[in-house]
Amino acid sequence: MEINKALSPVISGKFNISLTESNFQKLADKANSLVLNEDNLKEIQSFLEEVRNVEKGIEKTHKEGKEDSLRISREWDLGKRTFLEMVEAIKANVNKRYVEICTDIQNRQRQAALEAQRVQNIKSGIESNAIEFAKRIADCKTSKELTALESKINLEKSRKERYEEFLPEAVVRFNELNSILAAQKKLVREIEQAEEDLKLAQQNNDEQSIIDLTNKIEEKQELVEEKQIEVQEAAINQSMQSSPISEATPIFPTVKAKRTTWAYEVVNQKEVMKKAPELVIFSVDDEKVKAVLKNLKDTKQLEDKEEYILNGIRYFSKQTF
Repeated sequence: MEINKALSPVISGKFNISLTESNFQKLADKANSLVLNEDNLKEIQSFLEEVRNVEKGIEKTHKEGKEDSLRISREWDLGKRTFLEMVEAIKANVNKRYVEICTDIQNRQRQAALEAQRVQNIKSGIESNAIEFAKRIADCKTSKELTALESKINLEKSRKERYEEFLPEAVVRFNELNSILAAQKKLVREIEQAEEDLKLAQQNNDEQSIIDLTNKIEEKQELVEEKQIEVQEAAINQSMQSSPISEATPIFPTVKAKRTTWAYEVVNQKEVMKKAPELVIFSVDDEKVKAVLKNLKDTKQLEDKEEYILNGIRYFSKQTF
């Protein structure tokens, strides 16, 4: 038999001695001549027992041979632990505080970014609402529509939950719209009154009044159209000219992690098992299952049986020859 060339001569020699002492060669020769049938069971059994004794000899040689190596290895492990503990003694408090400081800085950076985004969202909301209201003012055709829109703008000026500490700024922007809306409503009411007067003049066949009122309505409508354009332009210009966010931006020390990794944790075990069972490894508690098996044997529930299924677990007998 060819011996692995990676083995040292010393180790190979010790295992060869074990084989010699166990009469391995004699067993190897016997294996070639052994009759393997049911009439020769005792001799086969005896042969296998002798082979197992050879295996025990190899295991013993292995165990004895490793003792020195294991002792040296354990000494190296002890030395490593001892000297690492010396280093850890001066490192622990400093490292703990350093991690706390870095974590605190990162948390404050995150909070500052969230705050900046909150402010940006509110201020953008003020400007977008102002532009939308301006567009709706321009689209109104009657004083009734303008009055309804005026009520909505006034309601918007009371939304503390939406604009928070920037409500005064929102009120200023919406007051500007109220002023524009009031001028627009005045013109529209004048047109509506002129249209009423025109109907009356037409009923009385007052030609001069009809001409004058028609001209007046056309002039006022031209003014309304001009105002419709102006109101939208004004809203856009005011949005562009509005002061940028002036919130103080905190300055933090630079923090850079040595290593960034992703981790995971199960927050809802039932959901994982239901929606992603392929991510779950099923296992049983061996000790508890063995306890159940012992109870089954003690209570003689396994007598005259080769298998027994309980709670989805199959208990069965195994024989070794």
